[in-house]
Amino acid sequence: MATHTIYQIEAKLDDFQPVIGRTILINAERSLAYLGYTLISAFGLEGSHLFGFQKSFELFNHQQSYYYLLPEMDLPEFVAPSKHYSVMETNLNQFFSSSNLNNQFTFQYDFGDNWKISLNVESIETKEILLHDIPRVTGGSGYGLIEDIGGNSGLHEYIEAFASGDLDHYYQIFGNQIPHLRPFSLPIANEKLKPEISILKRQYEDNE
Repeated sequence: MATHTIYQIEAKLDDFQPVIGRTILINAERSLAYLGYTLISAFGLEGSHLFGFQKSFELFNHQQSYYYLLPEMDLPEFVAPSKHYSVMETNLNQFFSSSNLNNQFTFQYDFGDNWKISLNVESIETKEILLHDIPRVTGGSGYGLIEDIGGNSGLHEYIEAFASGDLDHYYQIFGNQIPHLRPFSLPIANEKLKPEISILKRQYEDNE
């Protein structure tokens, strides 16, 4: 049996109440791209948009950030080339390992809706383990996220409209295929995780 380093990562949607979060186990040699696919599935998204990661920290009273992006992404004006890395070529050890305890790690999906999900490494364990059930979702709370709903504010409005039954506006936008609000379910999250990761990997990497 091989030895692997396993990260337990708490992922939580920024600036949203009630909390929408997921906790996952994933092996350290996986790429950031693979972590992205895992988060997309765990939060109920479909992989219709670009994504990236950001590592931020304070250095000499100045905020510094490094960006980890997909190869096909145009480099935003605020990202210096020297601070830009590929999610395909960076693994979890490289991204999370640092002596700087003030690091802030963020997963960003869909730069229009601008979903921002904070990542917190809860534990790191090196042990002999079979990887047939890794990655795995170990916990979560709140609804899944919805593609093209308008980010945090749009999701808030949709939850309120769904609760009141006043969905006419959304029928005009989505027709009869209005999005479902899916509360977190651990068995369902894990049942679909690996199949969806395989689909997402093809979606994002076949066109490199």
